[in-house]
Amino acid sequence: MAAHVVRLRLAAALNPFRSAWRGRIAAVLVLLATAVAAGAAAVAALALAGAPGETARVAIVCAGSLVVAGFFLAPFASSRPDTLDPAAFAVLPLSPAHVASSSAIAGLVSLPILAVVCVDIACAVTGAAHGTPPGVAASGAAMHALTCVLAARIGYLLAVRVRMGGRSSEGAALGGILALAIVVPAVAYALSESWHAGAPALARAVADALAVTPLGAGAAVMSSGAAPTAPLIAAGATLIALALAWWLAVRRAFSAPPASRSQQQAGLGWLGLLPRTAAGMIGARGILYWATDVRHLANVAIVPVAGLAPVVPLLIAGVPADIAALVPLPIIAGFLGWIAHNDLAYDSEALWLHLVSGVRGVSDRAGRLVPITLIAIPMLSAAIALTASFAGAWDHLPTLIGVALALFLSGLGLSSISSAAWPYAVARPGDSPFRQPQRIGARGAIAPGIVLLATFAIAVPTMIPAFAVLTGSGVRDEEVLLRGALTGVGVLIVGVLLGALVFDRRGHRLVEVGRAA
Repeated sequence: MAAHVVRLRLAAALNPFRSAWRGRIAAVLVLLATAVAAGAAAVAALALAGAPGETARVAIVCAGSLVVAGFFLAPFASSRPDTLDPAAFAVLPLSPAHVASSSAIAGLVSLPILAVVCVDIACAVTGAAHGTPPGVAASGAAMHALTCVLAARIGYLLAVRVRMGGRSSEGAALGGILALAIVVPAVAYALSESWHAGAPALARAVADALAVTPLGAGAAVMSSGAAPTAPLIAAGATLIALALAWWLAVRRAFSAPPASRSQQQAGLGWLGLLPRTAAGMIGARGILYWATDVRHLANVAIVPVAGLAPVVPLLIAGVPADIAALVPLPIIAGFLGWIAHNDLAYDSEALWLHLVSGVRGVSDRAGRLVPITLIAIPMLSAAIALTASFAGAWDHLPTLIGVALALFLSGLGLSSISSAAWPYAVARPGDSPFRQPQRIGARGAIAPGIVLLATFAIAVPTMIPAFAVLTGSGVRDEEVLLRGALTGVGVLIVGVLLGALVFDRRGHRLVEVGRAA
């Protein structure tokens, strides 16, 4: 059976070369692009044989981890059906074990896997040149390729489930957020640090961590040198776990009935993706609002502008560039937590429906923080990475993270209180975000200012030792990170609870804010 499935897989892979002339041209271009990319990667891997052993190990482990993650995540970004979907074999008189093994073997017959095999051979040669036993390096290459195959199989299976639930766009959005949060710091670090004297300390620490995870264990075996025991155990355990997961998934596909077309198209989007609780539904609705309402988008767009605005005057005034580079991060983190200080008023007259449904204050306060949290993850990640690059502070990365956590989480906690206690009228839906209604009293000016000042005041005990660490004195980075995290989490919890209490006590009065114009 395995040979038959492999033949079918090979025939499906060759089908584009038998199609119309446009399809053949596209297939040839894809083949050439893959061959050029694989060749360039193989040449780069072979060139690492002349680099220091630690640098070669870091490069191989990090690159191999990205490849495995790419094979798992790529199916979520693709709309093509899986030719080895186990549900397609469920109607045939076959056992799940045979289908699982045959489809896994057939997964080796693909252009991306062949490219990975070529690059892995080059990495194994480089690893052998740096002291890894040839047999161990070859087994590492095989383990890495098999890990990619099984990761792709499981990724396709999960991606099909996401598409059947009508949540493909939401899954792609979450994947994009995570990719931005990881790729931007990684690229910024790789470009800003010097590699001439060997791999930087942070890169070595990341490689050490990845070497014992499912992502980098196979690649770590190829470049493990004379100590391959831990990566071998991790890589073997990864293959066993992935194979078992794949067999269980195939078995479930055989026992579960296929979903009908009406079920596949009845997706609820974010409402079906987030937990089915009051807070989850409020968060899902908030994501839709923040993604489509120009008033929210204008608030988000102004945050990076506000962070970068003071940099040019500081440079003109003669402030050193590495000091000026530290300014945008606290401003961006503080403003990201602050812009939710009046989010309740943006519901306008629809707020009454939210109130009469009997939603508890804790669910309302927690759910409304979901959209800004999703926005802040990639934005703060990029801000921290760029700050560390321009200020030369990659060795003090925990300090920067601690400052960001203290400001952002404290801002969210204070905003949870402010939006329930002191809301003020805003532009109505569909109006320009720069068109503000007339307000009675000074609440619209005082409340935002108090929240913003209080956010920075609460974070001062974290920012002062952070600046001392960045200038070469003071406490350790880990202490600043711990202080910032505890400060932010504490203020967030207290703010959500107090905001929930205020929301429950005066919810009936909040409808007046939604009616104001």
